[in-house]
Order: sequence, then C-alpha cells, then structure tokens
Amino acid sequence: MFEVEKKYRLPRAQRDALQQKLTECYGPPRVLREEDVHGFTSPEKHYLRLRASGDSLKLIAKGPTQLSADGIRSRREIEVPLSPEVSDSARALVQLIATDALPAMRRTRSVWKLGERAEVVLDDLDALPEEPFAELEILASDQEAALSQLRTWEEQLGLDPAWQEVKSYAQILCELSSPPAETD
Repeated sequence: MFEVEKKYRLPRAQRDALQQKLTECYGPPRVLREEDVHGFTSPEKHYLRLRASGDSLKLIAKGPTQLSADGIRSRREIEVPLSPEVSDSARALVQLIATDALPAMRRTRSVWKLGERAEVVLDDLDALPEEPFAELEILASDQEAALSQLRTWEEQLGLDPAWQEVKSYAQILCELSSPPAETD
C-alpha cells in the first residue's frame, strides 16, 4: 500500500472553522492521544515508527518519499499491529534499528473518516501548542487515483494550498530541538 498525504499548517481560526465543517459533514471525530517513538533507518529514506494510541500499538515502516509539485507526499507504508505487552521490547527495537533517533512526538489527534482508507485529521502537537496542523491521508494501491481524490477533498474542505507544510513532523521536531546556529 501507498500512503498519499498532504499536510497543512493551519491558522488557528481556520482550524476551528475546519473542525466545525468536518463535524457537521462527518459527525464527531475520534480523538486519540498518541505518542510516537521513531527514527530514520537510512538517511532521509526509510523511517520506522512505534505508535501508541489508546490501547493500540503499531510498528510502522515507511519507504522513501516522493513529493509532488503541489506538496502531496507519497510513500510505501507497512503497519504491523502489536500487542501492548510488547511495548518495551518494540520501543527498544526501534531505538536499536534507527540510525538517527528522533525526539518523541506526543499529540492529540482528531480523526474523521472520509472513506474506508481515507481520513482527515487535525493534529495538536505538544511541542507546538499554538500551531495546529491538518492532514489529508489515503492508503491506496493506486497512487494516481489517490492523488486525484486527495486534490478533490482539499478543494471541497477549503484547505488553502498556501497552508501546505512539506516537512514531516519528524523534521519539524528536529528543528525545534536543534540549538540555534551561531553567528559571527
């Protein structure tokens, strides 16, 4: 399967308006409290994540990213559900395999299903409490159809392409945790 997604860094007022529109159209969201332990297994190409969300635990591997001109990210993704009892071992595995460990990411995620394998989410990252994000995401075997559908939903939901964020959360968090560059 391919994950086809587009991320947006929303103005606060737009986040609230989008949340209201989504709730009116799709009902109340499923709200999840998530923590990700993650890292790259080869520089910027392969990515491994352990996601704890409520009672759910998943090991997620992602391949190299393809980025379209309009900011849509596509990559191969494999999810393996795990029993919560193996949480400590899975965390140790990710930390051992990841050549570049990333800061843990904690967030509150509001999820609306747009279809069987498609969703829109509003993310509030603990590390950036004043900067809400939205993501449109489709898991599909046909990348081209997924790209087309994502663009249609972007327009229908009023997501402004100017709000696009091409950086991954991992990249954003790394920038936050990096010390500022010294100037002469």
